[in-house]
Amino acid sequence: MEIDLELYRREVWVSISPPVQLSVIDIAPEHHRYTIVFVHGYGGDATQWQYQLNTFSVDHRVIALDLRGHGRSDRPQGDYSMPRIQEDLESALDVLGVTGKIVLVGHSFGGAVVTEYALAKPNRVERLILIATAGEFRLNPLYRLLLRLPLPLLRSSSPLVHKWLSAPPAVMHAWYYQNVLPWNGWRLFSGLAVPTLVVRGHRDRVFNKALFEEVSRTIPGAEDVDVGASGHLVMLERRQAVNRAIQRFLDQSQSSWRSESADTENHQSQKPEGLHGAQHGA
Repeated sequence: MEIDLELYRREVWVSISPPVQLSVIDIAPEHHRYTIVFVHGYGGDATQWQYQLNTFSVDHRVIALDLRGHGRSDRPQGDYSMPRIQEDLESALDVLGVTGKIVLVGHSFGGAVVTEYALAKPNRVERLILIATAGEFRLNPLYRLLLRLPLPLLRSSSPLVHKWLSAPPAVMHAWYYQNVLPWNGWRLFSGLAVPTLVVRGHRDRVFNKALFEEVSRTIPGAEDVDVGASGHLVMLERRQAVNRAIQRFLDQSQSSWRSESADTENHQSQKPEGLHGAQHGA
C-alpha cells in the first residue's frame, strides 16, 4: 500500500539568524531497525525518494529532507556552502531526535553532502549509500552558460523551470558557485571508513561516465552496483533494482563487509591507476 508522504511532512528549524526552516518527511514505525536519512541532489527534493520511503518505512525509520533552498524549505539569501549544508543536516537530525547511528543515502550531489558528513562524523554513520554520485560535478556547457546570466535575468526565468527543478534559478546559481563547482570527491573518498554501497545507472549521461565508474574504485572496500538501463534519476527509473541493492546492503553484516573490503583492496592493488590518480593527483 502506497503511503501518503505528505502526512509525514514537518518543518524543522535549523537556523535562527537568519531564520531558516527545512521541510522534512519523517516516517518512524514503533519498532525499527535502522534510521535511514535520504539526501537529494542539486535541484532535487525529498519526494524523489518516494519509492524508497514507501518500501523501507515498513522496517526502518526513514527521513528525507528538502535541503536549504529546495522544495518546500526556506530560501534565504547568502550562504549555501558545504559547511552551512552540513550544519543544516546536523541541526535537523538533532531537532528530529535522532541520537543513534544512521544510514546515509545521497543522490548525485547529495552523495557529496553525505560523504562529507560521514568523514566528519564516522562514529555516527552506520552505512553509506551513494546513488549516481560523481567525484566532481561538471555541468554541460549549456547549463554553465545559463548560470553565468545576471541574477535579475535568472530570477525572471523561474516560471520556465519550476516544473523540472525544485529550486529557483537564483538558488541554483548560489549552490553551484559556492558548493557544487568547487567540490572534489577524489581527495575525500579514500578517507571513508564506513561500509559503502555505490549505485549507478548504465545510461547516466548527466556527467561523464568515467566520473561515475571511478567512485567505487576510490572508496576502500566499496560495493559497486550497476543497475543497467537507467539515466541519472536511478532511484525513480529503476526503483525495484535500487531497492533490492539497498536491502541486500542493509542485510549484510559488518564482519562480512570487512571481509569483502579486504578482498576488494587486495584485488584493486593489482589494477592500473584509475582516472582520479591519473588526472587529479594523489
